[in-house]
Amino acid sequence: MAVLLVAGVVPRASSAASTAGPRWPYPQKFCDERPRTAAPAGFGPAQTFGGDEHTNITGVGFERRGDRTVAVSTGQEGTLRAWALPGLTPLGEPERGGEIGRETEDVRTGRLNGRTVRVTAGDELRVVDAGTGRLIAPIMYLGEDNNVHAMVLFTLGGRLTAAVNDNGGDENEPGPDDVTLWDLASGTKAGKIDGDFSTVRTATIGGRAVLLTVNLGTDRYELGTAYPPAGTVSLWDPATRKEIARLPGHPPPAQPNGYTRLVYDQVHLAVGDLDGRPVALTGGGDNALRLWDLTTATQLAATTPIGHTDEIESFAVAERDGRRILVSGGADGTVMVWDLATRQRVEVLRDTAPTVKYPLFTDIPGMKPILSTWDDELRYWELGATGALEPILPGLGAGWILSFHGRPAHLGEESGRVRLRDLATRAPIGAPIPITGEQPVTRAVVTQLADRDVVIDVRNRIRIWDLYTGRRLGTILDVRSPGSREARPDVAQVSCTTLVLSGAGPVVRVWDLRTGRELRQLNGHDGTIVHIRTGVIGDRPIAVTTAEDDTARVWNLIDGTQLGPPISVDRRYGVIELTYLNGRTLLIRAGRDERIRMWDLGG
Repeated sequence: MAVLLVAGVVPRASSAASTAGPRWPYPQKFCDERPRTAAPAGFGPAQTFGGDEHTNITGVGFERRGDRTVAVSTGQEGTLRAWALPGLTPLGEPERGGEIGRETEDVRTGRLNGRTVRVTAGDELRVVDAGTGRLIAPIMYLGEDNNVHAMVLFTLGGRLTAAVNDNGGDENEPGPDDVTLWDLASGTKAGKIDGDFSTVRTATIGGRAVLLTVNLGTDRYELGTAYPPAGTVSLWDPATRKEIARLPGHPPPAQPNGYTRLVYDQVHLAVGDLDGRPVALTGGGDNALRLWDLTTATQLAATTPIGHTDEIESFAVAERDGRRILVSGGADGTVMVWDLATRQRVEVLRDTAPTVKYPLFTDIPGMKPILSTWDDELRYWELGATGALEPILPGLGAGWILSFHGRPAHLGEESGRVRLRDLATRAPIGAPIPITGEQPVTRAVVTQLADRDVVIDVRNRIRIWDLYTGRRLGTILDVRSPGSREARPDVAQVSCTTLVLSGAGPVVRVWDLRTGRELRQLNGHDGTIVHIRTGVIGDRPIAVTTAEDDTARVWNLIDGTQLGPPISVDRRYGVIELTYLNGRTLLIRAGRDERIRMWDLGG
């Protein structure tokens, strides 16, 4: 007993009836595992499904290049792109880290009483002589700690006027960010356009000044006012302050709980001139650019995004019609099917079922991809032969769908215990496992220990349960993996033993389930471990881990050494999986950056 306690193992007292079976912990039994596959020294660059494109457009504008006007845009992925007009066809290669040249939003120049003036907006609106810097008009108070989104100057009734879109400072927060008109010569208000806007621009249409606003709608505030919908662009007559036209713009997608990610509020707007006619360019969180004729308030051209336009929440790799496919589900309400070999999109399943929200895919060998969704209740769907999502598994509760000895099974929670059932017949497999606590099934793993089917649950300790009797075989203490933020544990069969990998802050701890001893620690990450996946490269057992340091690391599970340099996976919010194609091991990642990326790890 003393030896077991020192090793961190507390065996459960066994009954006489259980002495006939194998006892735990088992004696140490390592075998000399010598893979034939060479250890990779590094990994190539990521390949993006669907190709390179904007994700969440962060800026738009017009530029003069040579003898022609082109459209330019920037995206959250960090590129600047140029587009030929009027068709919005790409010009050249994306420029990494480029910026759009533009005026400061809260500083403008104009002509007042025959002189050039400089107008600045902040807590106050000030008009100074551009040459001398002397104040030449009354100071106009806007608000303490005021945030100015945009200001434009135009002539209204023959007088220089400023249209200011701001938040009104502390006195109007929270509240709608309207547009206020100011007569700059007299320093008095010339009117207000009610609404909730993120910017203001001006254009000349038919010889008269028109104001354009990007509308925030009422999504962020319960105002009880019928403002224009979020993401649309309104054209206003500043003299009457009435809406004279509306561009559909880039409305945010409907969300199941009414919440819209902030990026969809941030529609960007630029105004220009194309062959003597006023035009506008818009771009936003739907990853599309749109060119508008302002005279007719019609769309001239638009780009079509290839991939998801919101966070990718889950994906699975499967086989259909003899080829490997990847099926992804996003918060944009779409399900997309990709050819794994070519990385090209082959189908978009949009609005195939009204309840496809919060999608979570499961990949089981030999089965079609299974999708679980949540819309007041848990539902399961199958990707049918025709590409439609078909409802399946009515009444199946929450849990993990997994492959158990070659057949699909479901590990779920029943009456406060964890239970494995055959997915086809719903018949129980083994006994209920008395795992308790918050969401017990999230930290449970079905594996084998010395040819015995067991269930383990990993938190601050690892408990080992016999699947068929429900008897606790033993406990490994001091695991320090509470499960509130750490990665779900994973298991691997290496060197004739069962390894359990658990996260503890930035460290991955590797346990020998035969003996209950900690074999080693995988050190290198600088941040909490987010994902742990086990697999092989050829015949070499490996693990892939990601952490909040935005990197993925590949580990040799035989000796715990790191294979190759870290892989930059950028944003830590996402999901990773290991899969295989033509003898090669592939690491696939998707998440908030809306892209699916793949690294070839070798084979």
